[in-house]
Amino acid sequence: MPVIKANAYGHGFLEVGKICDKNKDVDRLCVVNDDEALELVKNKTKKQIMILSFYELDAKKLLILAKKGVIFPLFSLEQAKLLNRVGEIVKKTVKVHIKIDTGASRVGVLPSDLKDFVKIVKNYKKIEIEGLWSHFASSEEDVEYTKKQYNNFIEAEKILKQEGIDPPIKHMSCSAATILFTLKGFNAIRLGLSLYGLYPDDKSRSKIKLKPALSWRTKIIQVKEVPTGTKIGYGGTYTAKIPTKIAIIPVGYWDGYDRRFSNNSWVLVHGKYCPVRGRICMNLSMVDVSHVTGVVAGDKVTLIGEDGESTITADDLAKWAGTINYEIVDRINPLLLRISS
Repeated sequence: MPVIKANAYGHGFLEVGKICDKNKDVDRLCVVNDDEALELVKNKTKKQIMILSFYELDAKKLLILAKKGVIFPLFSLEQAKLLNRVGEIVKKTVKVHIKIDTGASRVGVLPSDLKDFVKIVKNYKKIEIEGLWSHFASSEEDVEYTKKQYNNFIEAEKILKQEGIDPPIKHMSCSAATILFTLKGFNAIRLGLSLYGLYPDDKSRSKIKLKPALSWRTKIIQVKEVPTGTKIGYGGTYTAKIPTKIAIIPVGYWDGYDRRFSNNSWVLVHGKYCPVRGRICMNLSMVDVSHVTGVVAGDKVTLIGEDGESTITADDLAKWAGTINYEIVDRINPLLLRISS
């Protein structure tokens, strides 16, 4: 079950959705909320759609989604009551997956509350408990806590069986858990970061070979020579130590090119690594191309991806910004054009 929430981790929600919709190995698409689900419905997605995190208790919107067979997470009695009412109106059973909080402390029913919760929910005739699921908090780094969460899930499954409920679909594994662990009892996986060719952690690199799906490129809009001593960018945080050839590119923090890259990152021009000079602006950045011959306005600049034998990855940018690769790709402005190739 590919996860395409958050603009498909920055890769393009509808673009990735269409690719997955045509892929025979995809059973259903996972989104974060009702708005994303509605967007797929409007674009005539054929695969089943599952909401992962939250949805407004808005009967009008839920009616549209229920008619199209969208699957809902269930973690409150208020949700159950409304979804049952929606099912009655559309004369259709609404499928839900009960979300268990096994230790991430996000949305979900606590195991201690599950028995009472299920006793009420199972009486709603227009709700079908199709799934039971949870989410690992530290499968990338904490084996013991991962085992604890897994055991909590197994206990929750037992509680449901005691109430005469055995959902056919059980899932808990994200990319990291899928790659790093063999966990019995699950029959679905939610591929997120790895779907896009990015590793959730260093341990995963020895287990599987992934190829990044995304490249991010722009073009130079001006090239100019500045003399020694010239200050570059807001606040003059970089001073040219020698005569310097500067290329200006139309990318800034509005586009998702983080301000933390100021004087702290590289781009590729003509296959060569070129340092960013000065502060990242809202819509512009400056790059030192002194060592690259023949650079002119209109030349391609690679922010993420390959150029010749050189490569800059989302992991490189994450390291320079002191964050994770998830954030780097997620924060690429959704208004930027995505091109499927």
